[in-house]
Parts: sequence; C-alpha cells; structure tokens
Amino acid sequence: MSNFLDLDESAEPASSSNLKELLASVPVSAPRPHLHPEVSDKLASQRGFASRERADRFFGGAEVLGRRSARGVPAEETKQLSIRMPISLYVEFLAYADSVKLTYSEAIRALLDSR
Repeated sequence: MSNFLDLDESAEPASSSNLKELLASVPVSAPRPHLHPEVSDKLASQRGFASRERADRFFGGAEVLGRRSARGVPAEETKQLSIRMPISLYVEFLAYADSVKLTYSEAIRALLDSR
C-alpha cells in the first residue's frame, strides 16, 4: 500500500516520450516586473502592512543609528548590561549619546557623573 493518497499502484509510470510532451506543454511564464520600493511601501501601507525598510515602525519615527565602532581597549574589566525600557526613553538616550558624540557606556558615565 502506498503512502500517497492519489497514487494508484496498478497504474503504469509515464513513458519518457509522454513526459517530454507533458513538460513541453507547460506554458513558459515571464518574470514579474519589480515594483519600485516607494510604490510597494504605498501599497503595503494601504493594506495595513509596515515597510521593512522604515525604522519608524519600531522607534516611532526616530532614525535607527548604525553600530558604533569600538574605541580602544577598556582600562578595566567589562560586564554586559541589558535592560528593558520604554521606546521613548531608548530613543531619547540614543539622541543624547549622539548629540554629545559619546559611546553608550561613556554616555551612561556622563549621566552618572552629572547627578
């Protein structure tokens, strides 16, 4: 018994000439033209989808900043700090660090020193 529901065990396999004819009868499809990203974003937004290219779907219109480069070897041992915070606070912190051109750890140090 076969695992395939529509396979009849008594049926003969198609001969190679019939298979070639069958494959030749399949219509050739033309590739679809690519939409301009602005057009696809407009169509997507009309149907309730967010663009994959836009940063404001996560950060409320704030520009997502690129990754910062390391500034040398740290003077002391480091630890990882991961915290949850509201997006508005996150965006405000990134804006602060960028405005004073500090890394995130330097920005935290500046905020702690100013209290």
